[in-house]
Amino acid sequence: MLKLSQDQWDELQVRDTHQFVESVCDQFLSNRQDMVSEPGRDAIRERMQNAFDYAVDIGFKSTPHIVRLLYLAADAPGIHDDPLINGYLRKPGATPEQRLDDMLVVIDKKLEEAH
Repeated sequence: MLKLSQDQWDELQVRDTHQFVESVCDQFLSNRQDMVSEPGRDAIRERMQNAFDYAVDIGFKSTPHIVRLLYLAADAPGIHDDPLINGYLRKPGATPEQRLDDMLVVIDKKLEEAH
């Protein structure tokens, strides 16, 4: 059986996280060619990494919800840092995933009304 030290395990976890974010970034950019040159892949990846770190920090468990948050952060950098958004996602009484679902319904409705 393979045995890893805690440092090796931690490094493996970091690499896994970075690979996940890289994959989501590539998937996003394959559908959003308009963002490949501006702001560019590195900027999108950084936005997504920040959103991923935030998602882990507040307790997201659902991978599809994490991906949705990363996509949202790609279009709206630092959205999770907004005090209203952060407060809402952390609000007791529902999971962060449930709060994100509710927030996305509102965003979709507002976008629909604007068009």
